[in-house]
Amino acid sequence: MTRNRREFLGLSCACLGALAALDLKAFQAASPGRTGSMVDWTQQHLNEGFWSADSLFLSAIKYLKQPEELVRIATGFGGGMLQKDLCGYVTGGVMAIGLFSGAAKGNDKAARDKCGRLVKEYTAWWAKNNPLHCGDIKQPCDYQAMGKNASEFLQKMFEREAVKA
Repeated sequence: MTRNRREFLGLSCACLGALAALDLKAFQAASPGRTGSMVDWTQQHLNEGFWSADSLFLSAIKYLKQPEELVRIATGFGGGMLQKDLCGYVTGGVMAIGLFSGAAKGNDKAARDKCGRLVKEYTAWWAKNNPLHCGDIKQPCDYQAMGKNASEFLQKMFEREAVKA
């Protein structure tokens, strides 16, 4: 990854963390009454023309009850940042984790540590099941199934972590 891409990813993730941080108490209180699932929404968004990153991220936005306009952040991450680099399901998932547990303040070490732990867990799971880079994904591939699996993994992670909080 070139220096410019690293800077772009770093700035994007920093902006995302600054835009929205989830109130875990509100998440816990609202959890039992949730309608829909990230899997259903991801599939719906893919059918509507969203790509991997924005379909997965928009599902997390809905699940976490955040402003849907935030999806715009993910647009440039689809198709491996339009360069067949990191898969959009990887970057969309990392953004979703940031939305769930990221630091809204630079000195929030606990949030940074938690977010880092969850990102490592997600990317390790992804790498075990799929290539990290779009260019390495064999054709034909089942993007719907990849999105379904990523959505399920993230939703279970969010539910598990909300119980811990």
